Amino acid sequence: MINLAKLILLDIVRNRFVFIYAAILLVITSMAFLLEDQSGKGLLSLLNLIMLIVPLVSVMFASSYLFNSYEFIELLLGQPVKRSKIWGSLYLGQSLAMSLAFLVGAGLPVLIFSANWVGLMMLLAGVLITMIFTALAMLSSALTREKAKVWD
Repeated sequence: MINLAKLILLDIVRNRFVFIYAAILLVITSMAFLLEDQSGKGLLSLLNLIMLIVPLVSVMFASSYLFNSYEFIELLLGQPVKRSKIWGSLYLGQSLAMSLAFLVGAGLPVLIFSANWVGLMMLLAGVLITMIFTALAMLSSALTREKAKVWD
């Protein structure tokens, strides 16, 4: 399971979308702290960002990744590997890649400008939101086989 999760993680990390997501988060988070005179106001702006953008991006990326790698998943299902290990590896790889992008994009400015327990709790909440919405996207993608039905 670890080898498959590492393979999926490396595949996702090489994706251009993950770099763009981390860069946009880095720019927006840095600007939120640089435009405000107090770090608390910057954290409040960051909270709005986390509550709005992170779930949307997590759902969009996870569902599109699963639909685009449908043939790879079918190939894995033909191998003598348990289905629970395949889906666990897919979830682990996707959630770790998106969490890593979130931590690089939002975590670096938070650690620079507001390295207190409030900032760390906000980062933890962002990682948990990423993992939860990745799981929901995987569930909806597994229940629906047609891409057009998911996007309706």
